[in-house]
Amino acid sequence: MKNYKIWLGLLVIVLVLSACNSKEKDSYSFEEVDNPKIEHIHGLGYINGKSDFVIATHRGLYKYGVKGWEEANSQKHDYMGFQAVKDGFYSSGHPEEGSNLKNPLGVIKSTDEGANLEQLAFYGEIDFHYLAAGYDSNTIYVINETPTENMSGGLHYSIDEGKSWTESAMNGFNSEFVSNLSAHPSKKEIVAIGSKDGIFVSNDYGVNFKLLKSTQMVTYVTLNENGGYYTNYDSNSVSLRSFSLDSKEEKNIQLPNEIMQDPIIYIASNPTNREEITFVTNNLNFYLSKNEGESWDKLASEGELKIK
Repeated sequence: MKNYKIWLGLLVIVLVLSACNSKEKDSYSFEEVDNPKIEHIHGLGYINGKSDFVIATHRGLYKYGVKGWEEANSQKHDYMGFQAVKDGFYSSGHPEEGSNLKNPLGVIKSTDEGANLEQLAFYGEIDFHYLAAGYDSNTIYVINETPTENMSGGLHYSIDEGKSWTESAMNGFNSEFVSNLSAHPSKKEIVAIGSKDGIFVSNDYGVNFKLLKSTQMVTYVTLNENGGYYTNYDSNSVSLRSFSLDSKEEKNIQLPNEIMQDPIIYIASNPTNREEITFVTNNLNFYLSKNEGESWDKLASEGELKIK
């Protein structure tokens, strides 16, 4: 009888340990990078008010901070239109293979770094490649490229987490190429569009646009509280500049020489440290500066993450 009790006790311990291990394995977290090769990126930004930045890829999220690169161990969805906000992130895209989520994702939101996804609008109906959200305001802007019964084509916005949507006329916007949308962090009514003809800005939810800067092709623009950053590309070189919405003043940001023929496709500015900038190029070279371009750290080379 004594031996039986001993074996029963051991069995209980094994079952408890197995349950703990299973729970740890199944719980969502950012861990040591399993796949350091990035093939596609769909956005980057500083989520949940933290100093780490997150990149959205074809196969889930990666995070860079004091520990270096880390990779989400699950929820490896194709996060299109990824937009960081103070309380999390918004996105669209497609679920990973084997997921029970509907395809496409419509507009989704996470407030816990991607562990859980809330379906806000057009779930299983629309995939938005062009999506922007105010970092503090949570105002969402989308360009719908595939008109449906529930949403016509063109620019739309929502100020109530996707419950209702208003179509914007886009008067004054006359470019044939859109690089991206960017929403002002706190002023709900301000939205910018990068284009091949420059930067267009609206102060009335996209009803009317004015050309802020007439220049060669703008491959990305991002707004901060007072202005923002934008990047140009022509046949000769790449440039990165900061700008003011009020004074229209600009400042050239020094870039690494090796990317002068490699267009920048994403830019993020740390809301808690305005001198910290990250960017990604067309050839998937990742750079970080904490002094607004005086020096740069290369974090990935042609999609290969530099692991500490």
